[in-house]
Amino acid sequence: MVVINPDAGIQAITMIIGCVAFAMIFQVRGIQVIYSGIGAMITWFTYLIVFQQTDSLFIATVAGAIFVGEYAFVMARINRAPTTIFLYASVLPLIPGSHLYYMMYCLVRKDLVMAGSEAKLFVLACLGIAVGFLVVEIINKYAALGIGAVKRAIDKA
Repeated sequence: MVVINPDAGIQAITMIIGCVAFAMIFQVRGIQVIYSGIGAMITWFTYLIVFQQTDSLFIATVAGAIFVGEYAFVMARINRAPTTIFLYASVLPLIPGSHLYYMMYCLVRKDLVMAGSEAKLFVLACLGIAVGFLVVEIINKYAALGIGAVKRAIDKA
């Protein structure tokens, strides 16, 4: 993993600025812009903490995606807004753009070994995001089913 600036404070500030700007491009307005930036910052810290503990790109990305998926779900309910408002801007730190760039760069230079290595990292990161979102969706569906079952039991009593 390449880290441009190892200072976590600088990373947090740049993460908030980048993701708030991204949210503004997509017409997110009001306090929801701030919530999107905060979600992105916490997503990045979740990723960094898990990556330091496991040294696994896949596991760290899954953990970050689980956080951002649940964060978007909760913030959508609190703000009475669509989940995608918070999801798109807050997931931005997990997007594997550098791996895609270096994979294509190595392909152009005909360095197939390095291109394959970057392609593997790119696919792992994309799968990690998908698996994390899938876990959140399954948890939320079963939680909703559980709440529905409890309501039906109360209504019958």
